[in-house]
Amino acid sequence: MKKKGKGKKYGKKSKKMETKTRQRAQTPQQVVARYKKILRHFSRGGTMSAAFKHVGVDRNTVVVNAPIAELYIIAPSKFKELLKNPSSQVKLSVFATECAAAIQEDPAIEDTIKAFKASGKLLPLNKNELT
Repeated sequence: MKKKGKGKKYGKKSKKMETKTRQRAQTPQQVVARYKKILRHFSRGGTMSAAFKHVGVDRNTVVVNAPIAELYIIAPSKFKELLKNPSSQVKLSVFATECAAAIQEDPAIEDTIKAFKASGKLLPLNKNELT
């Protein structure tokens, strides 16, 4: 006599299994928008890693591009000056390093950023300096 086997069960995939589509930021404005999304999610009482997951971005990517958003929030006039610079139109990473340099050149901006990070108005990211 043949035994009847159980057939495969086809069910819905769980939400965890579904992959989120990641959209690469190609302009400084997109970087700023993404940073603000992460900040909003983090300030609601979540963790940073949960905020990165929710937005669908790697932590290191945010750390590398953070100077763009920080400069935009703290000193919009300086940010607009850098945007007009034609060399910054090449790559986002080049623009991020230019923004970081502009922040380090002006101690007032640097102090304001530290104060904003302490008060929770900016993400408390610390880029480890190699020097």
